[in-house]
Amino acid sequence: MSAKAGETDTKREPLSRARIVACAVAIADAEGIEALSMRRVAHELGATPMALYNHVGGKDELFNEIAGYLLEEIDISAMDFSDWAAAIKTGYTEFRRVLLNHPNLMAILHRKTEMSADALRPIELAMSLFRSAGFTPEEALRAHWTLSGYAMGHVMWQLTNPLLEEDGGVYSLSETIAQQRRALDPHEFPCLLESLPSLEVCDMDAAWEFGIDTIIGGLKAKLATPDS
Repeated sequence: MSAKAGETDTKREPLSRARIVACAVAIADAEGIEALSMRRVAHELGATPMALYNHVGGKDELFNEIAGYLLEEIDISAMDFSDWAAAIKTGYTEFRRVLLNHPNLMAILHRKTEMSADALRPIELAMSLFRSAGFTPEEALRAHWTLSGYAMGHVMWQLTNPLLEEDGGVYSLSETIAQQRRALDPHEFPCLLESLPSLEVCDMDAAWEFGIDTIIGGLKAKLATPDS
């Protein structure tokens, strides 16, 4: 995936912060964040590691920039701001889409990062929607944590669930697990057995919708009974 392909020594695109971050994202998407280093990015860009330090202060700063890059990919254009619940659902569903496109980058969001103002704007927008709905500042923060945690957890569960097999974007219960489930005693495990048909084809989008609708429904109920 060398970025030097197609370049010439006499006409090479100049280094920039944006170009360095885009290259780092491409490496992490393809190989995971373990493959990231200033030396590796420099190699892909046909530059020396020291040249990168003129634009990015080091690996920690690069990780901060990648986290910002990820959050800046959230497209808020489809959000209906006249309905806080609908806007929140659209926004966090868009966050899930971005995570599915860059699953290897989720680990960076778990690090302590100093995000740019542009990266913080989606979070500020979510907080403002919760506040406009009537939540206290503390409740708004907790609501954001709940939904962002659900998005990251759901994506991780979808992509790493050992019970499921994926084929062309379609998920189903692995045949080995299915055989084990079918052999269960129906008197001891009636609920697991009756759920088997639902696992023949697992609609992950529908599973996401169920969860986010349940969370937002709970938030609405919280607003209706603030002293509970």
